[in-house]
Amino acid sequence: MRVLQVGKYYPPDTGGVETATRQLAEALTRFGVENEVLCFTGKGPYDDAAAVCPIHRSRVLATVASQALSPSYVRRLLALAPRFDLLHVHLPNPLAALALYLARPKAAVVLHWHSDVIGKKAFAAVVRPLETWLCRRADLVIGPTAVHIEESDRAREFVGKGAVVPFCVDASMVRPDLVDPAAVSALRERFGGRRIVFALGRLVPYKGFGVLIEAARRLPDDAVVVIGGTGPLRDFLAAGIAAAGLSQRVFLVGRIADAELPHWFAACELFCLPSVTRAEMFGIVQLEAMAFGKPVVSTAVPRSGVSRVNVDGETGLIVPPGDAVALAGALCRLLGDAALCRRLGRGGRDAVAGPYSPQAVARALLEAYGRVRPCFAGHLDNRVPEAL
Repeated sequence: MRVLQVGKYYPPDTGGVETATRQLAEALTRFGVENEVLCFTGKGPYDDAAAVCPIHRSRVLATVASQALSPSYVRRLLALAPRFDLLHVHLPNPLAALALYLARPKAAVVLHWHSDVIGKKAFAAVVRPLETWLCRRADLVIGPTAVHIEESDRAREFVGKGAVVPFCVDASMVRPDLVDPAAVSALRERFGGRRIVFALGRLVPYKGFGVLIEAARRLPDDAVVVIGGTGPLRDFLAAGIAAAGLSQRVFLVGRIADAELPHWFAACELFCLPSVTRAEMFGIVQLEAMAFGKPVVSTAVPRSGVSRVNVDGETGLIVPPGDAVALAGALCRLLGDAALCRRLGRGGRDAVAGPYSPQAVARALLEAYGRVRPCFAGHLDNRVPEAL
């Protein structure tokens, strides 16, 4: 049996969808399922010879409303689709919907519903007919949490088709014992030995980093906020930090290389995901923090799966989105209660070792595939390597 992932971008291009696409490719390969990936060409540089499966990258001519436009992407899907038994389509991606409409594939179609189209009313209206056709054509709709399916704008079209397959934390992130202690110490010394509240993500409005910066005013003097990542709000956030007199309290450290991320998670006291809209639907980075036994403070974004990942009182604390006072209160509570931090940290590690482990997620994926192509169930007999 052969699977083609119809994706957006693929690592080393960064993002939650990109990480999920790579994890899925790794899981299928280790279960002995032949698979390939169709995606757009991003910033690179690429070394696809080292990838676990063939990667087909298509050049992007332009980007409109965050949607890549690529005629070669459509042509490649038309050529590739007849060779596969199952097409796994990562959404939202209207160009993929158009290509599938033109291809009219005989293969099973599985939609991976990362998110509805959020905050783009005109664009959403234009692509809605294509999306409607694709939802009706789909044999199965996978959501990383039940919220993705049950609270989607398309929920009525998913009835009887839904399956939950969570994301998982990368195997490289679940070995805190392999972190270099000297590198961790150097990070802590960089901020004068103060306790680190760590946040990570693209510097874009829905991430809510402005709220975290405002909350930093109320943190203890021995704590700093460190935000990793790049994006269009970099200068705006930096100006806000300076204007508020927080230059020695809040630090924008730019892009952090994947190889360095474990050091940051090990060095921090706790992790914060202050997102303010349901453009944030899961937050894989929460799992990464949990893998290191760090409590998470995140937000109860309506109709989002974020608070299904970080469970209030079990792996971290949940506050209303956009509420800097409540956010500061939760951060201060954890900074002032080491026993609570340890308990929540243990809960996070248990989650990463259990339902969010690569083994559990890979098995859930093949069980979902088995609903539309029973032959995939045979791959469940394959032993999943410990390194998955």
